Amino acid sequence: MAWVELLPVNGLWVFPALAVLLLAWGHAVLWASGRLPVGSIDATIATGVVYGPYVLAVFAITNRIAIRSLDEFWPATGWPDSERPRWAYRFVTLPRGVDVLVLAIGIPLSIAPFLSAPPSFLGAPETRWYLAAAFLPSMILGYTGFPLIVLHTVRQLRLVMQIHREATAIDPFDREPVYAFSRLTVVTGLAYVLVGYYGLAVNGAFQAGNLVSILTLAGSFAIGIVTFIAPLWGIHDRLVHEKAELLARAERRLGKVAAEMDQRIDARAYGTTKEITDTLAGATLLRERVAKLPTWPWPPQVLRGFLSALLLPVIVYIVSRLIGGQVGV
Repeated sequence: MAWVELLPVNGLWVFPALAVLLLAWGHAVLWASGRLPVGSIDATIATGVVYGPYVLAVFAITNRIAIRSLDEFWPATGWPDSERPRWAYRFVTLPRGVDVLVLAIGIPLSIAPFLSAPPSFLGAPETRWYLAAAFLPSMILGYTGFPLIVLHTVRQLRLVMQIHREATAIDPFDREPVYAFSRLTVVTGLAYVLVGYYGLAVNGAFQAGNLVSILTLAGSFAIGIVTFIAPLWGIHDRLVHEKAELLARAERRLGKVAAEMDQRIDARAYGTTKEITDTLAGATLLRERVAKLPTWPWPPQVLRGFLSALLLPVIVYIVSRLIGGQVGV
């Protein structure tokens, strides 16, 4: 991933190029072996080559957003700048040995379908190696990519919760650091939701409308929502506590100023009440401003965008089902 970052346009073109390469490789093998007529497309390969490059793209994009979010949040930590590189390194890497773990998980998961596939799918024994050569590269990348991105997501979101918990200079009036990690959580949540939608779409589950499609859709929703909200809940609690303390302090000041006003009125010192009146107005405005401080750590437009991305496909699905039902009648 560090090498990709050094390429033009931050290397984002590498991931679609990798999908095209996997697509070309799989079909070249099937065409050369005679298992597939030259020029025809295998739907399983065409839809399956997306998963591995997609996971790597999510890895790269979330890493970039994590570093930008860390830079924006850093003033709220109260820590010296010398600590920032260590946190940045943790956000963009995984513990040593995880690569071996995901390979140990992904490779058996990739090979298992071939070992358990029916003979009608595998075809003649002499051409099965061609089938494996065509399918396995994209399958291994996809099956190893999934545990990789899950572990990376868990690590990043735990770091978000940790830095929110340990920061010592969070200011409820300074919104930029408070909102800093909302971009990371919303992009990560949507990444899981989108891959769920893609899986449903390419498998025709939207048209089928069966229990599997409903459960998959619900699972995508659940993962996306939890990924978006859970890491930010801790700082929400801190903001609620900070706001309550600021409100209590504002109320105490307001009470002191009001008491001073009462004393001057009782003493008939009317000529000296103007300064108290101005102070009272200022204290009241401050209390109102504190009362309006938001405690949710994401700006309204981010929340609206996240909800739109969640709900729009559902609305399209419901409308398509209604139209389909009318056409069927």
